[in-house]
Amino acid sequence: MTMYALKPIVSTLETLHCTKVMYKMRNIHEERSRDDHTEAVNETVPDITEQVISFLKSPLPEYNALEMRQEKILAQLAELKKQVSTLSSLLKQTNQTATAANSNENQEPININLIINVNPKRPPYFISALQKVWKDTDFNVQTYVHSSISEGGPTVHQQITSSPKNNVINLSLIWKDVEDLELVSGLHRYFITGETNFLRYISRLLSSHNYENSSYPEVVNTIDLILDVCHCLHLQESLKKKQELLSILADKLDANWSSEKKLDIADIAAWCTIKQMYPKKCPSIVKKWFEACEKHFM
Repeated sequence: MTMYALKPIVSTLETLHCTKVMYKMRNIHEERSRDDHTEAVNETVPDITEQVISFLKSPLPEYNALEMRQEKILAQLAELKKQVSTLSSLLKQTNQTATAANSNENQEPININLIINVNPKRPPYFISALQKVWKDTDFNVQTYVHSSISEGGPTVHQQITSSPKNNVINLSLIWKDVEDLELVSGLHRYFITGETNFLRYISRLLSSHNYENSSYPEVVNTIDLILDVCHCLHLQESLKKKQELLSILADKLDANWSSEKKLDIADIAAWCTIKQMYPKKCPSIVKKWFEACEKHFM
């Protein structure tokens, strides 16, 4: 049965008379004109319509089976995706733990001597915080007063009598009339200035505390940004600019802080900076975070 019947393009009913020719071809138009195309169209269209309606009312059993099989496959794929996602998270955590364990095992015990010049107006509160956070390192701090000032600053560290831990940092703290903290290096006595730069330097000494070893680049970028903002806060004199920097700091600290999170040098630097700049009243935008740090570091 033909699905679609077409009417002839040309319908020639008259017979054309021509002269005698050697070969005579049959008239295809005359043959087609003899067919009743209208009747074919009228017969075909109802049949097709009836088939479509019949299929919609009662689809074939094969289609029902195919639909059920497709739904089953989709459900299995969804379950497989969920299992792969869970496995991926576990592998990431295992990899991070293994990396941290390997870095601790590969870290050779260190015993170094560092000298810093510090202005009493900006006490290095980060020392006590490092003593609290870095459980595998002892900070043996000795304080001195330079002739440029009359008296030293407050006590910002805990005294230790022995060093049972693997890593020992012997820190000579010299109270001196300087604009910013200075780390005295052994090479031609050049200075590394700024608390944030000192924290970056000291974190690189211990691979177990080097934030740049993190397998998550966004964590490294966040810590670097917080350290940069802390450094800019001390250099900024405009009150409006300070408020803008505090807003950036508060936003990044919210992303970097949780009650179960392991504290790092970004938290230490931010806490120390706010404590130095606002000794009497902490800004409300970071007050909750600052009070939580006070309980951990003091």
